[in-house]
Amino acid sequence: MIRKRVSWILIASLLIAISYFAMLSDPMIDESISLVNIDSYISKIEMSNDIDSLTFTFEKVHPNPYRFFERMHFLSRRDAIKKELPDSLSIINFWRIIDQLIIEYNDAHSNTHDSYILTDYVKKGGKFFPFPAKISNKQITITGGHSMSSTLPPGTEIIKINGRTSEELISDLLKHASKETQPLKVLEISDDFGFYLWKSYEWEADYQVQFKKNEDSSIDSIEVEGILWKDRINYKITNTESYSFKVLEDNVGYMKISDFNGHEKDYQAFYKHSFQTLKDLKARELILDFRGHDGGADSYGEHLAKYIAHRPFRKLSKALWKITPEFKDAFDKKFIPKSIRWFKPIYLINEYSRNFYGAKPYELKKITYDLKNPLPINERFEGNVYLIIDHNTFSAGSIFAEMFKHYNMGKIIGQPTGNLYSFNGFAIANFTLPNSKLTYQVSSVYNIANNGEEGLKSVEPDDLINQGVDPIAYIFREYILK
Repeated sequence: MIRKRVSWILIASLLIAISYFAMLSDPMIDESISLVNIDSYISKIEMSNDIDSLTFTFEKVHPNPYRFFERMHFLSRRDAIKKELPDSLSIINFWRIIDQLIIEYNDAHSNTHDSYILTDYVKKGGKFFPFPAKISNKQITITGGHSMSSTLPPGTEIIKINGRTSEELISDLLKHASKETQPLKVLEISDDFGFYLWKSYEWEADYQVQFKKNEDSSIDSIEVEGILWKDRINYKITNTESYSFKVLEDNVGYMKISDFNGHEKDYQAFYKHSFQTLKDLKARELILDFRGHDGGADSYGEHLAKYIAHRPFRKLSKALWKITPEFKDAFDKKFIPKSIRWFKPIYLINEYSRNFYGAKPYELKKITYDLKNPLPINERFEGNVYLIIDHNTFSAGSIFAEMFKHYNMGKIIGQPTGNLYSFNGFAIANFTLPNSKLTYQVSSVYNIANNGEEGLKSVEPDDLINQGVDPIAYIFREYILK
């Protein structure tokens, strides 16, 4: 009896110790070490070696780097870029080359870290194009105001900027847009035209613009001065909250979810409280707004689905995980506190690490996902559910939309999501090029959708509406009040 009690005391002590150490995390990394001087120069041989390093890393870390094209086609393109390199380049212009090269892999989660370049550029007083604009029907049109908006009002068509025709501009900007299809790239650029113009060209001060104010007018020209970063208008919708809930007229529930970041238990508590409110009100309609959802932990979407699903479901059909030392190290730093990594069973507790626990280095491990059961009828929402999506519904947000659609959890309204049905992701491993010190991230997981679609298609809404239409008003008019 005493021996058993001692055993339980030891087990309890161990659990308490593990819980304590689990609260500790790796020390914060000083990101200032990643800052670069955009005005410094790099030689041709150094650039060539960096490009080779980039290619080597993608082939080592990425689960399927040549998903959409032949390897030799990419290597031929890479070698052509290396051959055309000048004797030297500034870091910012070499970064533009690296950015284009990574974009060619056509993986929206693998990208260069532009924040370090941007920080130095802004700090040094760099200028940006002063007008927001969108691309539509192969034309560039100004969409917003500025102090000079009376000169170039919204609706003005841009014919040329600094001698580059609109066709040339669109072609060049598309090379720096990370989304996986051309329609999504066009929308990505239209969200922040000035930023992508900066990514594409070394234009820092004045802009020579040729334009037409309307279809019947003649082409005119003007010189406009660039503006500082702080004077730009952020033309993209920004979200300050990860999630929120309110009750609209006629007891219609409205749940806005902008990401799946933060603490899992907080999301679970939010869901529980929101659905209890709907139950208390005897509500029969719920709108889920996933516009601008930029991803996070896909399991958070499963917690939400338990309240609205009518049959067992899963977030994905399967996934391929490339288990490299770099990925495991990055995973540990993000999810497993350094102080308890010695306790190997902890890896079996984490939802993600148990997928690759015991895998061999560089193994491409196939993961299949179990079906999850919805909550009992008395706990789940039995009314009508409407999911709003758009081209910025990304990553885990897009996974949720595909799951919602595949298992018929309700009606989807809006525009196609910003990710393909099946896509590469979980790009938590960061890498640094040896000479330029430019940093970038590479996907480690290939997610395969429930419907098995692996082509260049993103999740489509059931009811496609134009961007300018208010989806909430549309849902009320076309569904709830009918």
